[in-house]
Amino acid sequence: MKGIRGRYGQHRILETDSSLSMYLLETKLLSEATFYDLSEKYNFLMIKPLVGPQQVHITVNDNEIELKTGIEVLRFSSIEEAYDYLTTHICTRKYYVIQALPTNPSKLSHCRFTLHRKSPKVKWKIVHSTTVDENRFSDAHLFHIWKLNSSVTFVAKKLGAAFPGCHTIVVEVAIERAGKFWIADTILHERNSKWSQYHSLHLKRSLRAFLPATDLCTKQTLLAFLNTYPEVIIKPCVGQQGRGIVKIATTGEMNFEVHERRNRKCIEDFDQLFRYLLEEYLLQKDYIVQQRISLAELDGNPFDVRVITQIDEGSWIMTGQVVKVAAKDYFVSNRASKLLTLENALSESGNETSLEHCAKRIEKVCKKASKRLWRNIGKISIIGFDIGIDGKGEVWVIEGNYAPSLSMFYMFGNNEIHERISYYIRKHKKSG
Repeated sequence: MKGIRGRYGQHRILETDSSLSMYLLETKLLSEATFYDLSEKYNFLMIKPLVGPQQVHITVNDNEIELKTGIEVLRFSSIEEAYDYLTTHICTRKYYVIQALPTNPSKLSHCRFTLHRKSPKVKWKIVHSTTVDENRFSDAHLFHIWKLNSSVTFVAKKLGAAFPGCHTIVVEVAIERAGKFWIADTILHERNSKWSQYHSLHLKRSLRAFLPATDLCTKQTLLAFLNTYPEVIIKPCVGQQGRGIVKIATTGEMNFEVHERRNRKCIEDFDQLFRYLLEEYLLQKDYIVQQRISLAELDGNPFDVRVITQIDEGSWIMTGQVVKVAAKDYFVSNRASKLLTLENALSESGNETSLEHCAKRIEKVCKKASKRLWRNIGKISIIGFDIGIDGKGEVWVIEGNYAPSLSMFYMFGNNEIHERISYYIRKHKKSG
């Protein structure tokens, strides 16, 4: 059926294993029949799309049905009325799942475990954990942690066998105070996910110093990042051309400026900030939160370097490089006001770092990152890296794109770079 890669398809894969079934929440495709059936059996339910972060919490009482969307709380006097409103105004996509929660959600702690493997033949490992809510694990959970770790690793192994091209999986676990836990959600982060790419690069010890601090974006992680860095970026795990990227700056004691494209908005309270981000961005896609690098600037506009690497006879080489200067009032260079050589950009910006040192560092880092990504996901022959240079001349890997736009190289200078990139594209196709 369609959506096999989504939540319901993943649940069906996991429930075939008896050792996992006891940790799974009862999950069905949402329909009028399943909604009424589970509403009669359980007091607490959850509705989610097949893919994406939207959630609706449902509480069933004797005289009232409560729907919580993350933005608003709605109350209805009958199951029929609640279902009609739900399917008319909230659940507007084609397919959803409905899950039964074993207890009141306020009594559960939620944690997302990220598991990653270097290649299809390597074992899955827990590489990160992210707090979802304010509830904390008690000491009782320590007695069950070995079982929890074993279970989430087996979940990744099971799903990884079904989806061999996926090397990063997030498993959300709901844990009761007494220590009992359930697998509440699973999310596949495939090769085009920034979260998957981050962990692929982070596993290489020599690359870690060039990666901005990054986490899945939740209310707790966003607050922690804002308490650590003066500016942070949130961006969709899967996205391109700068769409949906937001800069958040702390402008005072719990005062914030939200900057997206040319638009700026001031918000005076963190709860209001998160509510705004939830409504405008976080309910539509999964996001990461990232330390914002203070990029070098030219006439007050930040710039970064687009670097093209390509594989040639088993080795990665750098075939193109151009500096993109962000347009006025933009903080990302996807909307570029001008294109420059690295030499001209460093000279015009007054950056004192040595051109030779910077150029060598960029080439070394990009080749090493290309090799790591290629070993992780394979089947790539070209990568477009966005490389940041801060005011001190330090180099940062912002992200890599496996289908980079080459139009900027065609428009830049005398077309030599574009010709070189095109040559290696043709060579790779002939050899393939």
